Amino acid sequence: HHSALTADKRVPEYILCLDVLIEDKVQYLAYGSVDGNVHVQVSHTVDGLIWSAMYDWEGPISAVKLFRVKGLVCLVAACMVEQVVLFTDLNHTNKLDNKTVLPESALFDSVTCVTIMDIDYDGESEIIVGTYGRMILVYKLHLSEGNLVPYIVYRRQYSSPIYGICYSDITGDGIHEIIVLSFNGIHVLQRCLKSAQRYVQALLDEASDPLVKCPYPSEHLTVDYSSTPEY
Repeated sequence: HHSALTADKRVPEYILCLDVLIEDKVQYLAYGSVDGNVHVQVSHTVDGLIWSAMYDWEGPISAVKLFRVKGLVCLVAACMVEQVVLFTDLNHTNKLDNKTVLPESALFDSVTCVTIMDIDYDGESEIIVGTYGRMILVYKLHLSEGNLVPYIVYRRQYSSPIYGICYSDITGDGIHEIIVLSFNGIHVLQRCLKSAQRYVQALLDEASDPLVKCPYPSEHLTVDYSSTPEY
């Protein structure tokens, strides 16, 4: 909505990334600038601005992503020269004080992209980070004493820098693939179908009978992707 974008008079001249999440007539808007600022504005679609805040980094912002996980509206933001930060509980607060750093997110040169997707079929989103240092990192979020704690469940290194990551069923088999854009081309990470079948069946068994415990607990799931040739 144009009104939300212009509500904050400090909108920077050069916006590098932007994301919007709308639910229950509340719009969450986040955008990052070349001068290192992340702006967040929360507005009611009818009544207007509820609150806004800004977080300052030392370098350009490469990605901002809004998403809901475990009942909390969250923002993950990446700076090209610093660590990736997760801001949580935006739907129950009016500031950006609830934050945590994604472990190892600053160890592989600049973070170039961030994607949010459910890659293990547990109904909760994971965070996927791509870096100029040729590394992909996948994070799950564990709820501990009301706080979201990120931890790494998967790493993969490539031969060239990562520039983009998306999530789509490009093979038509009903299971989404991870598409990675690198300096050398496009890579497709495809889930092992037998592994996916076992895990989904275990979840269905657990849902139908509370006494049956899923043998593949999502909190400790090893993401099992195989790489297909470059396109």
